[in-house]
Amino acid sequence: MSNPMNDEYLTAARDLPEQIWRWDAVDVAAHIRLGTISSREALESCFKRTDALNPRLNAIVFADRERALLAANTADSQVSRGEILGPLHGVPVTIKLNVDVVGEATTNGVPAFAERIAPANSSVVSNLLKAGAINVGRTNTPPFSFRWFTENPLHGRTLNPWSDSVTSGGSSGGAAVSVAAGMCPLAHGTDIAGSIRYPAYVNGIAGLRATPGRIPAFHPTTGLRYLGLQTMSAQGPLARSMRDLQLGLAAMAQPDRRDSMWVPAHMCYPDDTCTVRVALVDEIPGVSLDPAIKTSLNDTAHILEAAGYRVERATPPGMIEGVEIWQSIVMTEVRLGMYAGVRAMADETILRAVGNLVAAAPEMDLQGYALAIAQRDELRRKWNEFLIRYPLILMPSACQLPMRWGEDLGSIEEIKRVLVDQSPLITVAALGLPGLSVPTGVVDDLPMGVQLVADSYREQRLLYAGEIIEREVKMPNLHDRV
Repeated sequence: MSNPMNDEYLTAARDLPEQIWRWDAVDVAAHIRLGTISSREALESCFKRTDALNPRLNAIVFADRERALLAANTADSQVSRGEILGPLHGVPVTIKLNVDVVGEATTNGVPAFAERIAPANSSVVSNLLKAGAINVGRTNTPPFSFRWFTENPLHGRTLNPWSDSVTSGGSSGGAAVSVAAGMCPLAHGTDIAGSIRYPAYVNGIAGLRATPGRIPAFHPTTGLRYLGLQTMSAQGPLARSMRDLQLGLAAMAQPDRRDSMWVPAHMCYPDDTCTVRVALVDEIPGVSLDPAIKTSLNDTAHILEAAGYRVERATPPGMIEGVEIWQSIVMTEVRLGMYAGVRAMADETILRAVGNLVAAAPEMDLQGYALAIAQRDELRRKWNEFLIRYPLILMPSACQLPMRWGEDLGSIEEIKRVLVDQSPLITVAALGLPGLSVPTGVVDDLPMGVQLVADSYREQRLLYAGEIIEREVKMPNLHDRV
Protein backbone atom coordinates (compact mmCIF):
# COMPACT_ATOMS: atom_id res chain seq x y z
CA MET A 1 0.00 0.00 0.00
CA SER A 2 1.12 3.58 -0.51
CA ASN A 3 2.55 6.23 1.82
CA PRO A 4 4.70 4.29 4.31
CA MET A 5 5.15 7.37 6.49
CA ASN A 6 3.79 10.86 6.77
CA ASP A 7 6.00 13.85 7.61
CA GLU A 8 3.28 15.46 9.72
CA TYR A 9 3.41 12.42 12.00
CA LEU A 10 7.17 12.85 12.34
CA THR A 11 6.63 16.44 13.48
CA ALA A 12 3.93 15.32 15.91
CA ALA A 13 6.25 12.64 17.28
CA ARG A 14 8.78 15.33 18.21
CA ASP A 15 6.30 17.89 19.52
CA LEU A 16 3.08 16.15 20.62
CA PRO A 17 3.66 12.50 21.54
CA GLU A 18 0.22 12.35 23.18
CA GLN A 19 -1.27 12.69 19.66
CA ILE A 20 0.07 9.32 18.51
CA TRP A 21 -3.42 7.88 18.94
CA ARG A 22 -4.37 9.74 15.73
CA TRP A 23 -1.84 7.85 13.63
CA ASP A 24 -2.24 4.85 11.36
CA ALA A 25 -0.75 1.58 12.57
CA VAL A 26 1.68 1.66 9.63
CA ASP A 27 3.12 4.96 10.86
CA VAL A 28 3.25 3.88 14.52
CA ALA A 29 5.18 0.75 13.55
CA ALA A 30 7.53 2.69 11.27
CA HIS A 31 8.40 5.33 13.88
CA ILE A 32 8.92 2.74 16.60
CA ARG A 33 11.27 0.92 14.26
CA LEU A 34 13.15 4.17 13.60
CA GLY A 35 13.27 5.05 17.28
CA THR A 36 11.37 8.31 16.69
CA ILE A 37 8.85 7.21 19.30
CA SER A 38 8.76 4.37 21.78
CA SER A 39 6.24 1.58 22.11
CA ARG A 40 5.43 2.87 25.57
CA GLU A 41 4.65 6.34 24.20
CA ALA A 42 2.29 4.85 21.63
CA LEU A 43 0.56 2.76 24.27
CA GLU A 44 0.22 5.61 26.75
CA SER A 45 -1.21 7.88 24.06
CA CYS A 46 -3.92 5.29 23.33
CA PHE A 47 -4.53 4.85 27.06
CA LYS A 48 -5.01 8.60 27.44
CA ARG A 49 -7.50 8.69 24.58
CA THR A 50 -9.31 5.68 26.02
CA ASP A 51 -9.52 7.33 29.44
CA ALA A 52 -11.09 10.40 27.83
CA LEU A 53 -13.76 8.61 25.76
CA ASN A 54 -14.27 5.04 26.91
CA PRO A 55 -16.23 5.87 30.09
CA ARG A 56 -19.01 7.12 27.79
CA LEU A 57 -18.60 4.93 24.71
CA ASN A 58 -17.77 1.65 26.51
CA ALA A 59 -15.87 0.04 23.64
CA ILE A 60 -13.09 -1.53 25.73
CA VAL A 61 -14.53 -3.47 28.66
CA PHE A 62 -11.37 -5.09 30.03
CA ALA A 63 -7.73 -4.06 29.89
CA ASP A 64 -4.72 -5.48 31.70
CA ARG A 65 -2.66 -2.31 31.51
CA GLU A 66 0.19 -3.60 33.62
CA ARG A 67 0.62 -6.50 31.23
CA ALA A 68 0.44 -4.15 28.24
CA LEU A 69 3.04 -1.77 29.70
CA LEU A 70 5.40 -4.66 30.39
CA ALA A 71 4.98 -5.78 26.79
CA ALA A 72 5.70 -2.24 25.56
CA ASN A 73 8.83 -2.02 27.70
CA THR A 74 10.00 -5.34 26.27
CA ALA A 75 9.28 -4.09 22.77
CA ASP A 76 11.38 -0.98 23.37
CA SER A 77 14.25 -3.09 24.69
CA GLN A 78 14.14 -5.19 21.54
CA VAL A 79 14.41 -2.05 19.42
CA SER A 80 17.39 -0.79 21.42
CA ARG A 81 19.14 -4.16 21.04
CA GLY A 82 18.66 -4.12 17.28
CA GLU A 83 16.60 -7.33 17.24
CA ILE A 84 14.49 -8.43 14.28
CA LEU A 85 11.08 -6.79 14.68
CA GLY A 86 7.65 -7.96 13.59
CA PRO A 87 5.44 -5.89 11.26
CA LEU A 88 3.25 -4.71 14.17
CA HIS A 89 6.09 -4.22 16.65
CA GLY A 90 4.83 -2.02 19.48
CA VAL A 91 1.50 -1.20 17.81
CA PRO A 92 -1.54 -1.03 20.16
CA VAL A 93 -4.42 -3.26 19.05
CA THR A 94 -7.72 -4.33 20.60
CA ILE A 95 -8.96 -7.92 20.70
CA LYS A 96 -12.61 -8.95 20.64
CA LEU A 97 -14.06 -10.67 23.71
CA ASN A 98 -15.02 -13.82 21.81
CA VAL A 99 -11.46 -15.09 21.24
CA ASP A 100 -8.98 -16.31 23.83
CA VAL A 101 -6.18 -14.34 25.46
CA VAL A 102 -4.31 -16.56 27.89
CA GLY A 103 -5.13 -15.74 31.51
CA GLU A 104 -8.13 -13.55 30.62
CA ALA A 105 -11.84 -14.33 30.62
CA THR A 106 -13.39 -15.04 27.23
CA THR A 107 -16.80 -13.76 28.26
CA ASN A 108 -18.32 -13.23 24.80
CA GLY A 109 -20.78 -10.93 26.58
CA VAL A 110 -22.29 -13.82 28.57
CA PRO A 111 -22.47 -13.58 32.41
CA ALA A 112 -22.07 -17.34 32.74
CA PHE A 113 -18.66 -17.02 31.03
CA ALA A 114 -17.33 -14.34 33.37
CA GLU A 115 -14.87 -16.82 34.89
CA ARG A 116 -14.06 -18.71 31.68
CA ILE A 117 -10.31 -18.09 31.81
CA ALA A 118 -8.46 -18.96 28.62
CA PRO A 119 -5.69 -21.57 29.10
CA ALA A 120 -3.92 -20.42 25.92
CA ASN A 121 -4.17 -17.85 23.15
CA SER A 122 -6.44 -18.25 20.16
CA SER A 123 -4.65 -18.66 16.85
CA VAL A 124 -5.32 -15.09 15.77
CA VAL A 125 -4.13 -13.68 19.10
CA SER A 126 -0.93 -15.70 18.88
CA ASN A 127 -0.34 -14.32 15.41
CA LEU A 128 -0.91 -10.71 16.44
CA LEU A 129 1.45 -11.04 19.39
CA LYS A 130 4.10 -12.77 17.24
CA ALA A 131 3.88 -9.78 14.90
CA GLY A 132 4.72 -7.54 17.85
CA ALA A 133 1.29 -6.07 18.60
CA ILE A 134 0.45 -4.86 22.11
CA ASN A 135 -2.98 -5.84 23.45
CA VAL A 136 -4.45 -2.52 24.59
CA GLY A 137 -7.78 -4.03 25.70
CA ARG A 138 -10.71 -6.36 25.00
CA THR A 139 -13.67 -5.03 23.03
CA ASN A 140 -17.35 -5.45 23.78
CA THR A 141 -19.74 -7.70 21.90
CA PRO A 142 -23.39 -8.78 22.22
CA PRO A 143 -24.00 -12.08 24.03
CA PHE A 144 -22.61 -14.97 22.01
CA SER A 145 -21.53 -12.37 19.38
CA PHE A 146 -24.92 -12.78 17.76
CA ARG A 147 -26.62 -9.44 17.20
CA TRP A 148 -26.29 -6.22 15.17
CA PHE A 149 -26.33 -4.28 18.44
CA THR A 150 -23.48 -4.39 20.98
CA GLU A 151 -24.89 -4.54 24.49
CA ASN A 152 -25.03 -7.26 27.12
CA PRO A 153 -25.91 -7.63 30.82
CA LEU A 154 -22.28 -8.26 31.78
CA HIS A 155 -20.55 -5.26 30.20
CA GLY A 156 -23.36 -2.89 29.16
CA ARG A 157 -23.94 -0.99 25.92
CA THR A 158 -21.32 0.30 23.47
CA LEU A 159 -22.30 3.64 21.95
CA ASN A 160 -21.70 4.80 18.41
CA PRO A 161 -19.37 7.85 18.57
CA TRP A 162 -21.32 9.55 15.75
CA SER A 163 -24.69 9.31 17.49
CA ASP A 164 -26.05 7.68 20.64
CA SER A 165 -29.35 6.97 18.88
CA VAL A 166 -28.04 4.47 16.32
CA THR A 167 -26.35 1.12 16.80
CA SER A 168 -22.60 0.82 17.15
CA GLY A 169 -23.01 -2.36 15.14
CA GLY A 170 -22.54 -5.96 16.06
CA SER A 171 -21.10 -8.15 16.84
CA SER A 172 -17.72 -6.37 16.53
CA GLY A 173 -19.23 -3.11 17.77
CA GLY A 174 -16.66 -2.55 20.50
CA ALA A 175 -13.85 -3.22 18.04
CA ALA A 176 -15.17 -0.70 15.50
CA VAL A 177 -15.74 2.00 18.12
CA SER A 178 -12.27 1.49 19.60
CA VAL A 179 -10.80 2.32 16.17
CA ALA A 180 -13.24 5.06 15.18
CA ALA A 181 -12.73 6.92 18.48
CA GLY A 182 -8.94 6.63 18.39
CA MET A 183 -8.41 4.19 21.25
CA CYS A 184 -6.24 2.09 18.90
CA PRO A 185 -5.33 2.13 15.22
CA LEU A 186 -6.17 -1.53 14.59
CA ALA A 187 -8.74 -3.96 15.98
CA HIS A 188 -9.56 -7.64 15.67
CA GLY A 189 -13.09 -8.68 14.69
CA THR A 190 -15.15 -11.68 13.61
CA ASP A 191 -17.95 -11.97 11.04
CA ILE A 192 -20.60 -14.64 10.37
CA ALA A 193 -23.35 -12.36 9.00
CA GLY A 194 -21.70 -8.96 8.74
CA SER A 195 -20.17 -8.62 12.20
CA ILE A 196 -17.04 -6.85 10.89
CA ARG A 197 -18.51 -5.09 7.89
CA TYR A 198 -21.65 -3.70 9.54
CA PRO A 199 -19.88 -2.14 12.57
CA ALA A 200 -17.29 -0.66 10.18
CA TYR A 201 -20.10 0.81 8.07
CA VAL A 202 -22.04 2.40 10.93
CA ASN A 203 -18.88 3.80 12.59
CA GLY A 204 -17.32 5.24 9.45
CA ILE A 205 -14.19 3.08 9.29
CA ALA A 206 -12.86 0.24 7.13
CA GLY A 207 -13.38 -3.42 7.93
CA LEU A 208 -12.21 -6.55 6.12
CA ARG A 209 -13.92 -9.91 6.41
CA ALA A 210 -11.23 -12.28 5.19
CA THR A 211 -12.07 -15.52 3.39
CA PRO A 212 -12.92 -18.28 5.91
CA GLY A 213 -9.74 -20.31 6.28
CA ARG A 214 -7.46 -17.36 5.57
CA ILE A 215 -6.98 -16.47 9.26
CA PRO A 216 -6.67 -19.46 11.62
CA ALA A 217 -9.58 -19.68 14.05
CA PHE A 218 -8.68 -22.16 16.78
CA HIS A 219 -10.01 -21.07 20.18
CA PRO A 220 -9.04 -23.20 23.23
CA THR A 221 -12.25 -22.40 25.15
CA THR A 222 -14.53 -23.29 22.23
CA GLY A 223 -15.85 -26.80 21.87
CA LEU A 224 -16.94 -28.55 18.70
CA ARG A 225 -17.90 -26.21 15.87
CA TYR A 226 -20.83 -26.91 13.57
CA LEU A 227 -20.42 -26.91 9.78
CA GLY A 228 -22.09 -23.56 9.17
CA LEU A 229 -19.91 -21.83 11.73
CA GLN A 230 -16.78 -23.25 10.17
CA THR A 231 -17.66 -22.45 6.56
CA MET A 232 -19.32 -19.03 7.07
CA SER A 233 -17.52 -17.48 10.03
CA ALA A 234 -14.43 -15.38 9.33
CA GLN A 235 -12.06 -13.02 11.11
CA GLY A 236 -10.36 -9.85 10.04
CA PRO A 237 -9.04 -6.40 10.93
CA LEU A 238 -10.84 -3.09 11.41
CA ALA A 239 -8.92 0.14 10.87
CA ARG A 240 -9.08 3.71 9.61
CA SER A 241 -7.12 3.02 6.41
CA MET A 242 -6.65 0.33 3.79
CA ARG A 243 -2.92 0.10 4.44
CA ASP A 244 -3.64 -0.71 8.08
CA LEU A 245 -6.07 -3.43 7.01
CA GLN A 246 -3.30 -4.78 4.81
CA LEU A 247 -0.88 -4.80 7.72
CA GLY A 248 -3.40 -6.40 10.07
CA LEU A 249 -4.40 -9.09 7.58
CA ALA A 250 -0.80 -10.10 6.95
CA ALA A 251 -0.18 -10.44 10.69
CA MET A 252 -3.40 -12.34 11.46
CA ALA A 253 -3.14 -14.80 8.57
CA GLN A 254 0.03 -16.62 9.61
CA PRO A 255 -0.16 -20.44 9.83
CA ASP A 256 -1.54 -22.28 12.84
CA ARG A 257 -2.18 -25.98 12.35
CA ARG A 258 -4.37 -26.11 15.46
CA ASP A 259 -7.12 -24.92 13.10
CA SER A 260 -8.07 -27.71 10.70
CA MET A 261 -9.80 -25.19 8.42
CA TRP A 262 -6.76 -22.94 7.88
CA VAL A 263 -5.72 -22.81 4.22
CA PRO A 264 -2.15 -21.98 3.07
CA ALA A 265 -3.50 -19.83 0.24
CA HIS A 266 -1.45 -17.27 -1.64
CA MET A 267 -1.74 -13.77 -0.15
CA CYS A 268 -1.00 -11.97 -3.43
CA TYR A 269 -1.78 -12.69 -7.09
CA PRO A 270 -0.28 -11.10 -10.22
CA ASP A 271 -3.55 -9.43 -11.22
CA ASP A 272 -4.46 -7.96 -7.81
CA THR A 273 -3.94 -4.43 -9.13
CA CYS A 274 -5.58 -4.94 -12.52
CA THR A 275 -8.56 -2.71 -13.26
CA VAL A 276 -11.11 -5.45 -13.84
CA ARG A 277 -14.79 -5.47 -14.73
CA VAL A 278 -16.98 -4.39 -11.80
CA ALA A 279 -20.61 -5.32 -11.11
CA LEU A 280 -22.44 -2.31 -9.68
CA VAL A 281 -25.30 -3.57 -7.49
CA ASP A 282 -27.52 -0.54 -6.87
CA GLU A 283 -30.77 -2.46 -7.25
CA ILE A 284 -31.75 -5.76 -5.62
CA PRO A 285 -35.07 -7.33 -6.66
CA GLY A 286 -37.57 -7.17 -3.82
CA VAL A 287 -35.36 -4.95 -1.64
CA SER A 288 -35.80 -1.27 -0.85
CA LEU A 289 -32.48 0.58 -1.10
CA ASP A 290 -32.12 3.91 0.72
CA PRO A 291 -31.56 6.70 -1.84
CA ALA A 292 -28.44 7.95 -0.02
CA ILE A 293 -26.88 4.48 -0.27
CA LYS A 294 -27.73 4.27 -3.97
CA THR A 295 -26.11 7.69 -4.51
CA SER A 296 -23.00 6.57 -2.63
CA LEU A 297 -22.75 3.43 -4.74
CA ASN A 298 -22.96 5.41 -7.97
CA ASP A 299 -20.46 8.01 -6.77
CA THR A 300 -18.07 5.18 -5.89
CA ALA A 301 -18.63 3.60 -9.30
CA HIS A 302 -17.52 6.85 -10.92
CA ILE A 303 -14.33 6.82 -8.82
CA LEU A 304 -13.52 3.31 -9.99
CA GLU A 305 -14.33 4.17 -13.60
CA ALA A 306 -11.98 7.14 -13.45
CA ALA A 307 -9.26 4.76 -12.27
CA GLY A 308 -9.79 2.49 -15.27
CA TYR A 309 -12.30 -0.08 -13.98
CA ARG A 310 -15.13 -1.13 -16.31
CA VAL A 311 -18.33 -0.75 -14.30
CA GLU A 312 -21.61 -2.36 -15.37
CA ARG A 313 -24.90 -2.68 -13.55
CA ALA A 314 -25.39 -6.34 -12.67
CA THR A 315 -26.91 -8.23 -9.77
CA PRO A 316 -25.41 -11.49 -8.46
CA PRO A 317 -27.80 -14.45 -8.37
CA GLY A 318 -29.87 -15.34 -5.32
CA MET A 319 -29.30 -12.36 -3.02
CA ILE A 320 -32.39 -13.21 -0.95
CA GLU A 321 -31.93 -16.96 -1.44
CA GLY A 322 -28.56 -16.56 0.27
CA VAL A 323 -30.29 -15.15 3.36
CA GLU A 324 -32.72 -18.08 3.37
CA ILE A 325 -29.86 -20.56 3.11
CA TRP A 326 -28.02 -18.77 5.93
CA GLN A 327 -31.14 -18.98 8.11
CA SER A 328 -31.69 -22.64 7.33
CA ILE A 329 -28.14 -23.67 8.23
CA VAL A 330 -27.11 -21.24 10.95
CA MET A 331 -30.38 -21.10 12.85
CA THR A 332 -30.63 -24.89 12.83
CA GLU A 333 -27.22 -24.94 14.49
CA VAL A 334 -28.34 -22.23 16.93
CA ARG A 335 -31.31 -24.38 17.93
CA LEU A 336 -28.96 -27.33 18.47
CA GLY A 337 -26.47 -25.42 20.60
CA MET A 338 -26.36 -21.72 21.46
CA TYR A 339 -30.10 -21.20 22.01
CA ALA A 340 -30.09 -23.15 25.27
CA GLY A 341 -27.45 -20.76 26.61
CA VAL A 342 -29.48 -17.76 25.45
CA ARG A 343 -32.55 -19.01 27.32
CA ALA A 344 -30.49 -19.74 30.43
CA MET A 345 -29.31 -16.12 30.55
CA ALA A 346 -32.85 -14.95 31.30
CA ASP A 347 -32.03 -11.61 29.68
CA GLU A 348 -35.08 -10.29 27.86
CA THR A 349 -33.15 -8.34 25.22
CA ILE A 350 -30.95 -11.14 23.88
CA LEU A 351 -33.76 -13.68 24.32
CA ARG A 352 -36.03 -11.53 22.17
CA ALA A 353 -33.35 -10.78 19.59
CA VAL A 354 -32.24 -14.37 19.07
CA GLY A 355 -35.79 -15.66 19.55
CA ASN A 356 -36.95 -13.49 16.67
CA LEU A 357 -34.21 -14.88 14.42
CA VAL A 358 -35.13 -18.42 15.42
CA ALA A 359 -38.82 -17.80 14.82
CA ALA A 360 -38.11 -16.20 11.42
CA ALA A 361 -36.19 -19.26 10.22
CA PRO A 362 -37.75 -22.53 9.05
CA GLU A 363 -37.39 -25.52 11.34
CA MET A 364 -35.19 -28.09 9.67
CA ASP A 365 -35.00 -31.82 10.09
CA LEU A 366 -31.86 -33.67 9.00
CA GLN A 367 -33.07 -33.89 5.40
CA GLY A 368 -33.84 -30.16 5.31
CA TYR A 369 -30.46 -29.25 6.84
CA ALA A 370 -28.63 -31.43 4.32
CA LEU A 371 -30.67 -29.91 1.48
CA ALA A 372 -29.79 -26.39 2.64
CA ILE A 373 -26.08 -27.27 2.50
CA ALA A 374 -26.54 -28.60 -1.03
CA GLN A 375 -28.42 -25.42 -2.00
CA ARG A 376 -25.58 -23.34 -0.60
CA ASP A 377 -23.09 -25.21 -2.80
CA GLU A 378 -25.29 -24.68 -5.86
CA LEU A 379 -25.66 -20.95 -5.19
CA ARG A 380 -21.91 -20.63 -4.65
CA ARG A 381 -21.36 -22.29 -8.04
CA LYS A 382 -23.56 -19.62 -9.63
CA TRP A 383 -21.62 -16.89 -7.84
CA ASN A 384 -18.36 -18.44 -9.05
CA GLU A 385 -19.61 -18.01 -12.61
CA PHE A 386 -20.67 -14.43 -11.86
CA LEU A 387 -17.24 -13.65 -10.36
CA ILE A 388 -15.53 -14.90 -13.52
CA ARG A 389 -17.41 -12.23 -15.48
CA TYR A 390 -17.18 -9.62 -12.70
CA PRO A 391 -14.07 -10.18 -10.56
CA LEU A 392 -15.08 -7.25 -8.35
CA ILE A 393 -18.56 -6.49 -6.99
CA LEU A 394 -19.56 -3.04 -5.70
CA MET A 395 -22.63 -3.42 -3.52
CA PRO A 396 -24.24 -2.01 -0.36
CA SER A 397 -22.91 -2.85 3.06
CA ALA A 398 -26.53 -2.71 4.13
CA CYS A 399 -29.61 -1.51 2.27
CA GLN A 400 -30.62 1.06 4.89
CA LEU A 401 -28.94 3.74 7.00
CA PRO A 402 -27.62 2.67 10.44
CA MET A 403 -30.34 1.04 12.53
CA ARG A 404 -31.84 2.64 15.60
CA TRP A 405 -31.34 0.74 18.83
CA GLY A 406 -33.65 -2.20 19.21
CA GLU A 407 -34.80 -2.63 15.61
CA ASP A 408 -34.34 -6.40 16.00
CA LEU A 409 -36.72 -6.55 18.98
CA GLY A 410 -40.02 -5.94 17.17
CA SER A 411 -42.33 -8.37 15.41
CA ILE A 412 -41.29 -11.39 13.38
CA GLU A 413 -42.22 -9.48 10.21
CA GLU A 414 -39.92 -6.66 11.27
CA ILE A 415 -36.97 -8.98 11.83
CA LYS A 416 -37.60 -10.51 8.40
CA ARG A 417 -37.33 -6.99 6.96
CA VAL A 418 -34.04 -6.48 8.81
CA LEU A 419 -32.70 -9.73 7.35
CA VAL A 420 -33.60 -8.56 3.85
CA ASP A 421 -31.98 -5.18 4.51
CA GLN A 422 -28.84 -7.00 5.62
CA SER A 423 -28.88 -9.39 2.65
CA PRO A 424 -25.68 -7.96 1.05
CA LEU A 425 -23.82 -8.82 4.23
CA ILE A 426 -25.51 -12.13 5.02
CA THR A 427 -25.33 -13.69 1.56
CA VAL A 428 -21.62 -12.92 1.20
CA ALA A 429 -21.04 -14.65 4.55
CA ALA A 430 -23.28 -17.58 3.67
CA LEU A 431 -21.17 -18.25 0.58
CA GLY A 432 -17.85 -17.94 2.39
CA LEU A 433 -16.58 -14.95 0.39
CA PRO A 434 -14.38 -12.06 1.51
CA GLY A 435 -15.92 -8.60 1.87
CA LEU A 436 -14.56 -5.12 2.49
CA SER A 437 -16.51 -2.25 4.04
CA VAL A 438 -15.25 1.11 2.71
CA PRO A 439 -16.36 4.48 4.18
CA THR A 440 -17.62 6.95 1.57
CA GLY A 441 -18.67 10.03 3.52
CA VAL A 442 -21.39 11.28 5.83
CA VAL A 443 -25.13 11.78 5.28
CA ASP A 444 -27.21 13.61 7.90
CA ASP A 445 -24.28 13.39 10.36
CA LEU A 446 -24.09 9.59 10.04
CA PRO A 447 -21.40 7.60 8.21
CA MET A 448 -21.99 6.23 4.73
CA GLY A 449 -20.17 3.34 3.10
CA VAL A 450 -20.13 0.64 0.44
CA GLN A 451 -19.04 -2.99 0.27
CA LEU A 452 -16.59 -4.58 -2.14
CA VAL A 453 -16.68 -8.35 -2.74
CA ALA A 454 -14.29 -10.61 -4.65
CA ASP A 455 -13.60 -14.31 -5.06
CA SER A 456 -12.11 -16.47 -2.32
CA TYR A 457 -8.66 -15.42 -1.07
CA ARG A 458 -8.66 -12.30 -3.26
CA GLU A 459 -8.51 -9.83 -0.36
CA GLN A 460 -5.70 -7.88 -2.06
CA ARG A 461 -7.99 -7.11 -4.99
CA LEU A 462 -10.45 -5.64 -2.51
CA LEU A 463 -7.82 -3.61 -0.67
CA TYR A 464 -6.36 -2.20 -3.88
CA ALA A 465 -9.77 -0.97 -5.05
CA GLY A 466 -10.56 0.22 -1.53
CA GLU A 467 -7.42 2.34 -1.52
CA ILE A 468 -8.47 4.00 -4.79
CA ILE A 469 -11.80 4.92 -3.23
CA GLU A 470 -10.12 6.04 -0.02
CA ARG A 471 -7.88 8.49 -1.90
CA GLU A 472 -10.89 10.23 -3.41
CA VAL A 473 -13.21 10.23 -0.39
CA LYS A 474 -12.33 12.46 2.54
CA MET A 475 -14.16 11.40 5.67
CA PRO A 476 -14.87 14.18 8.20
CA ASN A 477 -12.53 14.05 11.19
CA LEU A 478 -14.47 12.25 13.90
CA HIS A 479 -11.55 12.80 16.29
CA ASP A 480 -12.45 16.46 16.69
CA ARG A 481 -16.12 15.64 17.35
CA VAL A 482 -15.75 13.27 20.27
